[in-house]
Amino acid sequence: MGSEMCIRDRCGRYYLSIDLGNLSFVDNLSGYDFEDNFNIAPQANVPIVIDNNLVNCTWGYYPQWLKDQSNSKPLFNTRFESLLEKKTFISAFKKSRCLVPISGWYEWKVIDDTKQPFFFKHKDNENMFAAGLYWKRSDGTTEFTIITTAAPIEINEVHDRSPLILDDVSMGIWLSDDNPENIHENISHDFGSTIEYYQVTRSVNNPKNNNASLIEEFNEVPF
Repeated sequence: MGSEMCIRDRCGRYYLSIDLGNLSFVDNLSGYDFEDNFNIAPQANVPIVIDNNLVNCTWGYYPQWLKDQSNSKPLFNTRFESLLEKKTFISAFKKSRCLVPISGWYEWKVIDDTKQPFFFKHKDNENMFAAGLYWKRSDGTTEFTIITTAAPIEINEVHDRSPLILDDVSMGIWLSDDNPENIHENISHDFGSTIEYYQVTRSVNNPKNNNASLIEEFNEVPF
């Protein structure tokens, strides 16, 4: 009997192409060199937007309490609901908010006991911006996490969580000097109507695979 259920993993893989646009507000875009990456995984070094500049940062934050644990993994996602509750994130939420440009992201769903990936992108094939937090390290490196929220009803069939995609108004709010409580209250979560998704090849399951075929719609041919 075929079964379907949602995998409870968080957003852990995405795609970025600087060439897809929507970055005209970035001051250092001219001459910025970034090769399309179709399978960005945690611990990758990728650009985020800090103070209107693209800055290469490491995806995944190691708080001190996590660094002291053996076999620990970085926090690559942060739940929007936790931003005003958990000490790990409160300071960064107050003063270190950023934008994470993404061209699309992947989520997985178990279908007939197989992890099937789906690709989510803007309907107009444009770059999007996820809300993010960043931390500057004493060694000069910077780490970041992507904020997640409950997936809008239009896209929650595959997964119940989603990156928090910001529209133009919410981008302004997220980067404003307003107090954190107001920012938290006024951010829109109604981005589902701008997103489309479809099934893609399971080759994306291996983060070593990185080519344009990963984002092409995939329909398995029946035998």
